[in-house]
Amino acid sequence: MGGVHLAAIERIENATLTAVATRTRPVAGGPARGNLHHLKTATLPDSVKWHSDWRQLLLDPEIDAVDICLPTYLHKEVVLSALESGKHVLCEKPMALNSSDCDEMLEAASRSNRIFMVGQVLRFMFPYRYASSFVSTTCHGIVKACTMSRATGYPQWSNWLSRGEQSGGAILDLLSHDIDQALKLFGHPTSVSAVAQGEIDTMRGKLHYANGLEVLIEGGWFAPEVPFSAGFEIAGSEETLSLQKEKLTLHLPFGEQSVEIPEHDAYLDELTYFIECCRNNVAPELCSPLESAQAVRFANLLRTSREQNGKEISCEK
Repeated sequence: MGGVHLAAIERIENATLTAVATRTRPVAGGPARGNLHHLKTATLPDSVKWHSDWRQLLLDPEIDAVDICLPTYLHKEVVLSALESGKHVLCEKPMALNSSDCDEMLEAASRSNRIFMVGQVLRFMFPYRYASSFVSTTCHGIVKACTMSRATGYPQWSNWLSRGEQSGGAILDLLSHDIDQALKLFGHPTSVSAVAQGEIDTMRGKLHYANGLEVLIEGGWFAPEVPFSAGFEIAGSEETLSLQKEKLTLHLPFGEQSVEIPEHDAYLDELTYFIECCRNNVAPELCSPLESAQAVRFANLLRTSREQNGKEISCEK
C-alpha cells in the first residue's frame, strides 16, 4: 500500500514527496510485497530522504503532512505522534483496532487544528459514488434490499494480517470497506447480527434498520487460492443497481442498461482530495474520520455477533 500511495503522490502537482520511513530502504527492482500487484506502485527516488524509524521523519520541519500505510495495530501511536508534531495526517483504513483508540485519535485531531483523514478508498471509486447517487436520486432514498460482498484468499503474504490482535481479522481489515459504505448510504442500523460464511475468517452479516431494511454484508478471507472479488446489488422499488465482475449495471423495468465505468485512479483521487483539504485547511467532509471511526465500531459489533453464533446485538449507544 505504501508503494501505491507513493506512486499517487508523485503524480500530484504542487505536492512534493520529501521523505519515506520504512524498516528497509526500497530499491529499484526489489520484490513486490502484498497483494496489490495490479496497482501502480513506485520505487523510492534518490532525491527522497529515507528513515528507518518513523520518529525521525516527524522531526523534519519541511514535512507538512504524513501518509500512514502501516499495520493497523500501529496506527494509533503514529497518528497521535504525527498530530502532536504538527503534521496533517492521512491514515490507511481501518482507522484503528477498536473504538477507544479511534476516540483518542479524534480528540487529538481536534486539539491539533490539523487535517486528519482515513483512507476509505471506496468513497473515491466510481461504482460506489454512482451507487450513492442511485440511492438518493433514482430510489429517492427508498431501498428494498442491499447486498455487499468482498472476498479474497487468506493473506499468506502477511504475518500481521493473520494475527487478529494486530489486524482485527477479515471483518475489520477487509469488510470494513463495505460496512463504511452501508453506513454512508443508509445511516446507523438499530442492530446487527452475523455468522460465519465459510472456512478461515468469513462473515455473513446483517445490518437491521428500523424501517425493515436489512443490509447483507458477506465475504472475508477464504482458502488461499480464492481470487479477489467485490460487488453489490441495491434494489429500489422498480430499479436495481449491481456491480458484478467489475461491470456496473442498471436493471430497469424495460431491460438492462450498462453504466460505463470511467478509467481513473481512486488512490490518486483520494490523495489529491486529502492534499487539497490540507492546503485549504478544510475538513475532509467526503471522508470524515468520525464516520471512519463508526465503521470500526460496527465491524467489531459484527465480529462479536459472529463469535456468539449470530446473536443480534443492539447498536444503541
